[in-house]
Amino acid sequence: MKRILCVFCVTCLWWPGFPSALFGQAAEPDQEPLVSLAMDVFLKKPMARVYEIHVHLTNDNPDPLTVNLRDLPWLPPNDAGWLWAFRMDARLSPIQQESFPGKFGSRSIRLVPGESVQGKLVLNQRIPTLLEDVKLFGLRLEWECSHPSLHLKCEQDSPRTILIPKDDPGEPDVYAVDEPACRRLERQIGFIDVPQGHEVLFLLTGETVMADLEQVQALLYRVDDCVRQCRPTWTNSWAVDFFAEERVAGFLREQEGRRYFEKGLWQQANIGQYSSQIRTLYRFPWSRKQADTVYLSVYRDRAGIR
Repeated sequence: MKRILCVFCVTCLWWPGFPSALFGQAAEPDQEPLVSLAMDVFLKKPMARVYEIHVHLTNDNPDPLTVNLRDLPWLPPNDAGWLWAFRMDARLSPIQQESFPGKFGSRSIRLVPGESVQGKLVLNQRIPTLLEDVKLFGLRLEWECSHPSLHLKCEQDSPRTILIPKDDPGEPDVYAVDEPACRRLERQIGFIDVPQGHEVLFLLTGETVMADLEQVQALLYRVDDCVRQCRPTWTNSWAVDFFAEERVAGFLREQEGRRYFEKGLWQQANIGQYSSQIRTLYRFPWSRKQADTVYLSVYRDRAGIR
């Protein structure tokens, strides 16, 4: 099978929902002069004994600006060289981090004032001895607010150090999630499933909705509301696979997905995909006559203005 689908999650791994032939077809915003981005770094524990570094880059300038995905600090090779880890032993021994090979093509996104692009680094993957180091010594994480391609800025007095104390139990972060409200939101968006280990939503969506860009935009705003309220451990780098038939919903790499694909059912039912990271909607990706690609953001300011 020559077409491979890909996932664009917090780590920007290939998402099994995007035809590779379509990737990179979206019209990119015009390049603009490089302007500084406000950088914020957080430690999150989405699950027991799982440690993640979340990075938010926000346009706090009065004008829109353009950022290229290939420059983002959580993507290789940019993920190395700005974050350091040390054991909190007597010598504060540095810890070698593993960086996964990869190179991403040019893809620009436009950030209006107040809009951010976000991503994460999973420390358990980068530091194989992480849990042992935490148990025996504790961990000190330091970062620089600098980048070879992006102009980054941090609050002058903000700490650039995170400590994980010795023998930290690794208890997951606790969030107040209104479960009944989340179930209502899921019904409103046609929620089918979230595949384990992915920040991807499978939705049941009609073809008439997908054909009407205003309806799709309204649906994506509701999806964004659902993610914010019900998936607090996610960044704003989630994705959606739209299916016209619920039983077909799934990844192609799975046995059921391959079976449906061979019968032509998967392509017929998979009527759209969206990535909030690249602000791109792919409509009817398997139809030569209907396929198109639209640059679309779900950002709204604090007042809810779109």
